[in-house]
Amino acid sequence: MKIKHLIITAALFLASTVGIMAQGMQMPPIPVDPAVRTGKLANGLTYYIRNNGYPENRVNFYIAQRVGSIQENDDQRGLAHFLEHMAFNGSDNFKGNNLIEYLRSIGVEFGSDLNAYTGVDQTVYRICNVPSTRIEALDSCLLILKDWSNGLTLDPKEIDKERGVINEEWRLRTDAQTRMFDRNLEKIYPGSKYGQRMPIGKMEIINNFKPEVLRQYYHKWYRPDNQAIIVVGDIDVDRTEAKIKELFSGIKLDPNAPKVVNEPVPDNNEAIIIVDKDKEQQTDIIQLMYKHPEVPDSLKGSLAYLVQNYAVSLSTQMLNARLQEIQQNPDCPFVQAYAYDSDFILASTTKAFTLVILPKPGMSEQAISTATREVMRAVKFGFTATEFERAKADYMSSLEKVYTNRNKRDNAIYGDIYRDNFLGNEPMPSIEDEYQIMQQISPVIPVEAVNEITKELISETDTNTVVVAFYTEKEGAKYPTAESIKKAIDGVHAEQLTAWVDNVKNEPLISVLPKKGSIKSEKENAKFGYKELTLSNGARVLLKKTDYKDDEVILSATSKGGASLLGKEDYANIKMFDTAIGYSGLGNFSSTELQKVLAGKQVNVDLTMQNLHETVSGRSTPKDLETLFQMTYLYFTNINKDEKSYNSMVGLIKTSLKNKELSPEMALSDSVKNTLYMHNPRFASIEMKDVENANYDRILQIAKERTANAADFTFTIIGNFDEAAIRPLIEQYIASLPAKGAKENWKPVTTYNKGNTVNQFYRKMETPKANAYMYWYNNKTPYTLENSIYADAAGQILSMIYLEKIREEASAAYSAGAAGYSSLGGDVPFTCIIGVCPMKPEKSDMAIGIMNDEVTKMTKTVDAEMLSKVKELMLKRADENVKKNNYWLGVIQSFDEYGVDTNTDYKKIVSEMTPEKMAKFMKNVIIGGGNSIKVIMLPDTMKK
Repeated sequence: MKIKHLIITAALFLASTVGIMAQGMQMPPIPVDPAVRTGKLANGLTYYIRNNGYPENRVNFYIAQRVGSIQENDDQRGLAHFLEHMAFNGSDNFKGNNLIEYLRSIGVEFGSDLNAYTGVDQTVYRICNVPSTRIEALDSCLLILKDWSNGLTLDPKEIDKERGVINEEWRLRTDAQTRMFDRNLEKIYPGSKYGQRMPIGKMEIINNFKPEVLRQYYHKWYRPDNQAIIVVGDIDVDRTEAKIKELFSGIKLDPNAPKVVNEPVPDNNEAIIIVDKDKEQQTDIIQLMYKHPEVPDSLKGSLAYLVQNYAVSLSTQMLNARLQEIQQNPDCPFVQAYAYDSDFILASTTKAFTLVILPKPGMSEQAISTATREVMRAVKFGFTATEFERAKADYMSSLEKVYTNRNKRDNAIYGDIYRDNFLGNEPMPSIEDEYQIMQQISPVIPVEAVNEITKELISETDTNTVVVAFYTEKEGAKYPTAESIKKAIDGVHAEQLTAWVDNVKNEPLISVLPKKGSIKSEKENAKFGYKELTLSNGARVLLKKTDYKDDEVILSATSKGGASLLGKEDYANIKMFDTAIGYSGLGNFSSTELQKVLAGKQVNVDLTMQNLHETVSGRSTPKDLETLFQMTYLYFTNINKDEKSYNSMVGLIKTSLKNKELSPEMALSDSVKNTLYMHNPRFASIEMKDVENANYDRILQIAKERTANAADFTFTIIGNFDEAAIRPLIEQYIASLPAKGAKENWKPVTTYNKGNTVNQFYRKMETPKANAYMYWYNNKTPYTLENSIYADAAGQILSMIYLEKIREEASAAYSAGAAGYSSLGGDVPFTCIIGVCPMKPEKSDMAIGIMNDEVTKMTKTVDAEMLSKVKELMLKRADENVKKNNYWLGVIQSFDEYGVDTNTDYKKIVSEMTPEKMAKFMKNVIIGGGNSIKVIMLPDTMKK
């Protein structure tokens, strides 16, 4: 099979370039991380245990299963996913909803920390961020995994209640692309079960299956030989291993249990070409896929596999750089194209090198020809040495960033690595070993190796080629045919191509350094641990050194004013500002040239404009700190007008907006915004007319005006920097910035709806959906930290209530939630509770009634147990946040600009919350604000 050639190619280059003597192509193995303890019980259950101290006092638990929808019989379609839902609805040790409620009591929230997913060939459950200070909590989480493994109750009453929830999940997730894939999947996978096993399944089966059919699937496939227990975090490894053995060893394995067998995807000698359309499809999109087999598990343990992955990564990166450069040409027939190599849609047994193309209107065949031409150019001539050096530098720089932060890798990263090892035999070396191996291998792997492996991934014939083209269905529109697409591809194959020419500008980011300024004075803020520097040009710098992440320094420079200083003649420019500046170049470099000169650097900087501020923000590794400062300097002094890049961006935005009105979700979003802001055009969503009316030269002029006075900016820098080394950079690149004009402030511009407003509207939809956004808010009471905390807690309590009453009891929605917040600063105070519910149309009145009633009830009484669980979660998150640079950026900026301390009393206020205080807050602040809006979208079939 072709994949053998790919691995052999990698092995040959590895052997020849690294000097390995490879008898029979036996490559050295990839070493396994010694920090993870693995084992297998007699009944076949696999386990992975690792002690990891980041974040401190937190543990993640997982159970991964090698089964999914591909194991379903025809009468079980959708039951693998249904079973995942039932895992949260009763088990041997956690009856009914007790599992969710118990975990909430220890600060583990359903959805964010507690969740699961079902795929075609895997099902994974997780419990994350469990406090390790409670041994009984750790044991309880293992007990939950044990129940998931073989102790689900599968109560018929709970099953019947969950049918409605699954129907609403299907409704919520069904969109234009889902519908088109669903009706074409069998054509994409002829002769394969993958064509009939979308995990969501068939609703006629979901609505009518007998409980014993679900039990049959459960007991047949949820077995220890198909399962892995993964525990990562601040734990005692020996004790955890002993508990796993104690809990799971008693599970019996039927010696005659059926084995999990990989489902093949047959080769296709002729191209499979699918063309379909849907009335709600917003963007025309083409996927051209070149199928190739997955690497067998037996070959994934060798260094050759590491080389192959390295080569494929670099190949797609270099091809994408070419495609991005081409799309900036005015006559390019696509607005965007990119490539990646991954699973062939649903199938993990087959991979596909996939080319995604967004054609310009009416130019599908030309777009396919242009994009395919670049793929074939890469196949025939390979990539150039300069492209390869940039890609290699980016790869190694990214790996170095991970290595630098190796002692502070999140539990979830390790959880994913061990999951993939169990499910797909993916390697799991330590980052130390991987970094050292790649440091040795990368310099000696030539571009020829990558070029040869690229050839093995992509077919130059119709064999194993699949094209899927989805379009907007409109009256009078013309669409390509399978024949015209085939002709376009064949035409490229017949062309006499020439090699790619890589144009590179070889000069420094800043050719002549600016005249240095100086640090005039400094003082220390002991409360928050930062230093305030005043520079010779009047700019201020707030410096806080941390060791939370070894690979991170963040910079944020803010000034008051923002869009509020611009009038209606600039509304279109305001909406296009961030994107236009992001697509511009810097200094002497165009946008494309800038990406090339930054190769190998882990750094990014942006200039953005908010309603009341303008901000230059960026982040980098300590190694690339000077580049961070140089880019910051250039955003203040020399943004490069890049007309080609700007026009390319405009084409992309126009394509995304062209059929915006077809999307029910976009209609709802626009209605919410227009209702809340009283149709103020300043706050309206971007429309096609805005893109057409925006003026690039004016946008650049606005950027120049907003950054003309560095003395009006405060630069906050937080992270792992060397203070002695950063001070000269501050003097060189910040103290040297121009400082012209007076300091500015923002103007009041925000207008909120007043009183109680209901905006209910009806839409024709291909899949009937109903949705409600409901706001209760106060725009008179000034911000206080206490109100902010109470609003947050109230939103979380309402989420619990909505989940219980709307989803679980009424089966009226798949998801229903709420959030609360209070804005700090701004031109109008705003404390708000938001409820959101995508609901079953037939039960919309019930769901809306519950949302309304529960807010009103909270003005009188608040469930003490729910509040206790929310407090636990908020305190836990507070302990996590103080170890994050972004958290301290917000604390310091809030204190510096507004004099508000959002940190010191946070835990005290949370701890002192009571049901009575919460009810008073809801009555006086939220309902007492006297304002509410309700935006409700219903299908037109419900219109009376």
